[in-house]
Amino acid sequence: MTGLAGALAALCVGVSFFLPWVLIEPERAQQFLEAVNRDLDARETPPAGGEAFREIAQSMVDEGTLRGADLIRWVRTAQTFSAELDATMNPGVEAGAHQRRLELLRILLYGIPIGAFLLAAYFLFHRFRRARAPVLILCILVGVAAVVLAATCRFTHTFIGQALREGTSSSGLGHGWMALLAGGAVLGVAGFFGVSTRNWFRVYVASAATMAALAFLALRYLETGRLP
Repeated sequence: MTGLAGALAALCVGVSFFLPWVLIEPERAQQFLEAVNRDLDARETPPAGGEAFREIAQSMVDEGTLRGADLIRWVRTAQTFSAELDATMNPGVEAGAHQRRLELLRILLYGIPIGAFLLAAYFLFHRFRRARAPVLILCILVGVAAVVLAATCRFTHTFIGQALREGTSSSGLGHGWMALLAGGAVLGVAGFFGVSTRNWFRVYVASAATMAALAFLALRYLETGRLP
């Protein structure tokens, strides 16, 4: 039962990246596109990644949504585009700090679907049998990461809010976001309760230690730009 639940949850998390996360009001999307166009047109030299950023803004107008895959593209483009960060686009944000935030977000956005699809393939290949300790640990890590990402989208709109200078980022959250949250929660629960009497201690301690170590490394990177 744990194997089947883990496989379905992992697939749900992975597929969520191809579904709408953020539903954008047409007028807000148009305002954002106009703001991007004004900023790019005002520059004497077009910034690297500027045209790709314009294309993303245009797709928001055309589709009215932002999928997880779109967000990955957004962050990848923003890493290039924000190399020429100025106070107009991101007031009060130092360019190096902004780049580090984007880099951590990019790792998270790539890591979650990759981990989810690997877990789904594992459970399917092993015919949904009880997973071993390393797989359960990965279930917990990917599940927690997916829930954290969904919560960040819901409560802070960090990814979009700063860029949309002339309005809030969205009118709501789509079913892709719901799949990310639900799949992540079920995946974490499957990893937590999928333990046996022989490996429960190892799974719980290793999961907690790994999450603590990753959190420490992320904070240190954000503050200093270096890792131990």
